[in-house]
Amino acid sequence: MRLDWALLANAAEAPANGLVYILGAGFDTLIRDQFPTPFGGVIVLRLQTTRLETERPHKVEVHGSDEDGRPVLAKPIVLNLPARQVPAEYPHGWDLAASIVINLATVPIDRPGFYNFEIMIDDQQVRTLPFRAVKAAAVQTV
Repeated sequence: MRLDWALLANAAEAPANGLVYILGAGFDTLIRDQFPTPFGGVIVLRLQTTRLETERPHKVEVHGSDEDGRPVLAKPIVLNLPARQVPAEYPHGWDLAASIVINLATVPIDRPGFYNFEIMIDDQQVRTLPFRAVKAAAVQTV
């Protein structure tokens, strides 16, 4: 199993039709009025498997930490993906894709700084999604 792409977004939906509907995709900066604050977003993943890989179970994990290495998730998010049968109409050599949305809306971000979410597939780290959290600038009114 391999990670085709991964990104942070404000919101997303991955219905069974194979499309992914994403709002506010690809950000790397959270701007918040105060801290602590909820992350308020999602991770969107697109995974691909060959025919052989599809017929075996897989595990996807997400770990999160701040710039000091302290975890921001109480425990890693673990998705156990069961083995699937490849539909008969799929030609040999055709990779199967799966899109996954992981809701991180309530994950606490304690203070401004640098953070990251680490993505692992079958016990191997495959991607880091870094982001920073900053305090919103005060708006002056006249």
